[in-house]
Amino acid sequence: MRVVVIGAGVGGMAAALRLAHAGHTVTVVEQGARVGGKLNVWEPDVPGAGRFRFDTGPHVLTMPWTIEALFRDLGRDMSDFLNLERVDPICRYHFPDGAIFDAPADPEEAAQRVADIFPGDEQGFRDLLAYACRVYDTTVEPFLCQDFAAAVRGIPTPAQWRQLGRFLGLAPWQTLHERVDRHLRHPRLRQIFDLFAFYNGSSPFRASAIFAIIAWVQWGQGTFYLRGGLHTYADALAKLAEEMGVTVRLGERVQQICIEGSAGKGSVTGVEIEGAGCLPADAVICNADPLAAYRDLIPASYRPAAYRDEAALRRIEPSTSAFVLLLGVRGDMRRDFPHLAHYNSFLPDDSGAEFSALFEQRLPVEDPVIGVTCQSVTEPGCAPAGYTNLFVMTSPPALSDSFSWTPEQTAAYRQRVLRLLETRCNLPPVGERIVCEQMWTPQDFAARYGAFRGSLYGLSSNGWRSAFLRPPNRAKSVRGLFFVGGGTHPGGGLPLVTLGGKIVAEAVLGQKICPAPHRETGQPS
Repeated sequence: MRVVVIGAGVGGMAAALRLAHAGHTVTVVEQGARVGGKLNVWEPDVPGAGRFRFDTGPHVLTMPWTIEALFRDLGRDMSDFLNLERVDPICRYHFPDGAIFDAPADPEEAAQRVADIFPGDEQGFRDLLAYACRVYDTTVEPFLCQDFAAAVRGIPTPAQWRQLGRFLGLAPWQTLHERVDRHLRHPRLRQIFDLFAFYNGSSPFRASAIFAIIAWVQWGQGTFYLRGGLHTYADALAKLAEEMGVTVRLGERVQQICIEGSAGKGSVTGVEIEGAGCLPADAVICNADPLAAYRDLIPASYRPAAYRDEAALRRIEPSTSAFVLLLGVRGDMRRDFPHLAHYNSFLPDDSGAEFSALFEQRLPVEDPVIGVTCQSVTEPGCAPAGYTNLFVMTSPPALSDSFSWTPEQTAAYRQRVLRLLETRCNLPPVGERIVCEQMWTPQDFAARYGAFRGSLYGLSSNGWRSAFLRPPNRAKSVRGLFFVGGGTHPGGGLPLVTLGGKIVAEAVLGQKICPAPHRETGQPS
């Protein structure tokens, strides 16, 4: 079977490798210069300073068993390719008055830290973590590890009825904020747990309580970094593709997915590559955002009604986007930035105002949550001696009529973030110390990655059913067309898109879906 994968992101590469391992002819077409999609690297060489290295995408890794399973299924050992290190603390949370809360990697140590800083909330923390563990145990096998839409067709099996009962027992109609509010009393600790909604670009006041699962993923299973940077995962996938005979065509853009047959009953025949004609295929796996792909790559007559015209697309609520500054700055990490951990979250006095602005006014807030990753803490070699690398990120709304990121708007927002780094985040005057810089706005995510309105995760997960109503892995109106990546099931982030690669590869092969892995750690006390 001839398979073409559009996009060399992690999900697309994971699917491609599995299909090649099964003996099929696989070609990956990627418009960028490297494998990895958002999981990439920037290595500027600055005269008078030296070479910097920045991960341009994720900076921490969770659920490493998903990646370990990929290597194992390909007959490889993950440790031969990747050097996994546990991050501790998981995150350092900074408050406007200078107070900090380090989130220790060990869950019991974290509970003790909560007792010290937020007295009286330690049992609520344990109870919330126990709930998150139940969410994990209830949802991983039936939801994250299989093609959920395909698995629930027809009359549910007895096992599915039992899974449904356990799922309803989690009260998924509650919002994340309601669940957090039920267990915790201190506003600042509530604020920390509310941030988990940001991990999928949604609001804690509207997203389901099941997203508390992130607490168990972080504390129960661990949060990790890859020595050399997380982009080494993409490098490993590229190396495996070469060894396994996957053809990877970099710097080429797909113009259209070729489809034959009547509307609603078409079949893929290949992909049209800009300047290179048609590449035949028996199956096409699209690693682009499904919403953008339906709009840009699929003829209108084959699109589902919800994605058929611009008016319909405008009614869809996207997730948040990102504003990113990659900054190489003068100053030693230990001397000039001693209060930074590997990953830092700088919280405003009122993060609720940000969620309101993002999802009601569709505007960036004046005082946003600011994430700052300092890889130099874990790997001093990421920056020359006497310099530090900073990955600075906020979560503005996706592109809209309310805010379109004109040059003037972008310049003003950049200055606002740099000013907040100094005034609220208590960093030295970063703007005066910059020796190299790269900036990303929602427009860049839309242009470089085909992200729907520049969103990072496609659809938002606002509303308790939204997490289960993402565009499916199999196109309903086109035979042989599949989707993988953060915009489809099971969701965004390195572990989930890695799982998505397995789900889609097995769907292409017509095999049963993967069994859920065992949980390595026990129920928290």
